[in-house]
Amino acid sequence: MYLEHLTTFVNLAETLNFSKTAINLNMSQSSVSQAIASIEKQLGVSLFYRSRKAVSLTPAGRDFYDRIKPWLNEYNKSVQHVQQVQAQQQMNLTIGYSGTPYENTVIPQLVREFCKEHPQISVFLENYAHKELKEHLAHGNCDLIFTMPDIIDGNDNFKYSSLLVGYYCLIIPKESKALPTPVDLSALGQGRLIFSDHRWCPPTQDQLQKEISKSNPSLNLAYANNIATAHAMVKAHLGWGIWANFVSDPNDDDLVKLPLATNIIPDYGVAILKQGSPRAAKQFVSWLEKTGLPG
Repeated sequence: MYLEHLTTFVNLAETLNFSKTAINLNMSQSSVSQAIASIEKQLGVSLFYRSRKAVSLTPAGRDFYDRIKPWLNEYNKSVQHVQQVQAQQQMNLTIGYSGTPYENTVIPQLVREFCKEHPQISVFLENYAHKELKEHLAHGNCDLIFTMPDIIDGNDNFKYSSLLVGYYCLIIPKESKALPTPVDLSALGQGRLIFSDHRWCPPTQDQLQKEISKSNPSLNLAYANNIATAHAMVKAHLGWGIWANFVSDPNDDDLVKLPLATNIIPDYGVAILKQGSPRAAKQFVSWLEKTGLPG
């Protein structure tokens, strides 16, 4: 199985569009089809459902993607690392994050500024759900993760550094009628709420969602399996969101954050390993503590 074919498969699994993958990889659409067909033939399974209007992953395709993508990332990092060692580059740093609107805006800015001050450090980024990020950090597949203390609780080899202490909010479209702040939990039954699935959201948010449910026995609820979906649903005026203030894009003027009347306080920062953490990760943490995060 050729490496180029696996790269083509991963790209197609993410675009779900043969034309876009052909453009992304600078190859013909027929070559994309041939690469996928070759993999499917070797595996003896179908990886994609195909129709004239849409392309989607089969269950086998989704499982193959989940397993191949981290391996391919590690392969590419290994190639770059070897090349950098040859060029006498000193350090690499892999940073993991969960892809909140806040992180998608702020982390590129932070990394750009950090690299200006530390050109000897090569930075890589990886985006996974909280559970995968914890596993990657624990197994040394990444060096530092943006996270919350309640998410990593229980791992004695994680060292957490707090960067922001925030507050939980009701997130509503700008055009909506605002509620008196701080918003009482019992007032949330007035609209449709969008909760995050407990398997995705931080434990403190899950605790808050349970308190809201107790305060409103007849809630109109919708569930989202990740923050991007919850964010999109609020943007589409499909309901009100519940998340910490540091989850929202600080430059987003379309949504309004209304503080909630709750004693549950969210905290946001970074975690590295207590034992075995590379020097580049410690340097990045020190730099963040001095620089701070946009509030």
